[in-house]
Amino acid sequence: MKRLENKTAVITGAAGGLGKYVSILFAEEGANLAICDVNEEKLLEVKEICESKGAKVFAKAFDLTNFNKANTFVDESATKYGNFDILVNLAIAIKTPHSFMDHDLATLDESYQTGLVSTWNMMKFSFPYLQNKGGKIINFGSGAGYNGEEGYAAYAAIKEGIRGLYRVVAREWGKYNINVNILCPGAITDSIKNYLEAMPESNLDPKILGFKETVIGRYGDAYEDIAPVVLFLSTEDSRHITGQTFYVDGGAIINA
Repeated sequence: MKRLENKTAVITGAAGGLGKYVSILFAEEGANLAICDVNEEKLLEVKEICESKGAKVFAKAFDLTNFNKANTFVDESATKYGNFDILVNLAIAIKTPHSFMDHDLATLDESYQTGLVSTWNMMKFSFPYLQNKGGKIINFGSGAGYNGEEGYAAYAAIKEGIRGLYRVVAREWGKYNINVNILCPGAITDSIKNYLEAMPESNLDPKILGFKETVIGRYGDAYEDIAPVVLFLSTEDSRHITGQTFYVDGGAIINA
């Protein structure tokens, strides 16, 4: 039996990066999917891939900062499948790194709206559907926040805000059998490639971009290294785990 058979997952930020590969792995593991992203073209590509794996997929392109559209998406997802079991919050806008003094309030607000506000809203909208049956919520932080990586002031601040939020929600919703955890991935090869392509003139290497070396000697792969941990946190194997931060970074951050 597939690990997510008869389960439905709502996934934000599903058009690329981690969201794409989490969606694909969930499809392979038997989940029904409700996926969203602002990039409609790439979202539909992910929908097609997941359907080729045998999954039922409801895909909707919209800006998660639009309160009414986000709420409608959750309601439509629950209506289509009769309810849902898993919420994975991956959406956030991220810019190429630049110093704190070069950040402006518009950059901070973009990270705030697409990251913290969207995560806040999606959890609130999902609660009525999970309250009576339990479920899994997986949010995403970042080592950039925990470790204070140079160049990521807005992104790091918002990711730490999400970490503060999820701990409160984990405490409040534990009595409803809702597990709320957060995953902090390290550098993944897709992200490094995207950054370097965005700044070809700089000839930057991953370390200069703030991507820490790992103790196992390689950067992570979104599908093979990160998505399986999201899968674990979405199954009953993790039913006694809540309010925890998982650093999936090859040992880039090791806490004593």
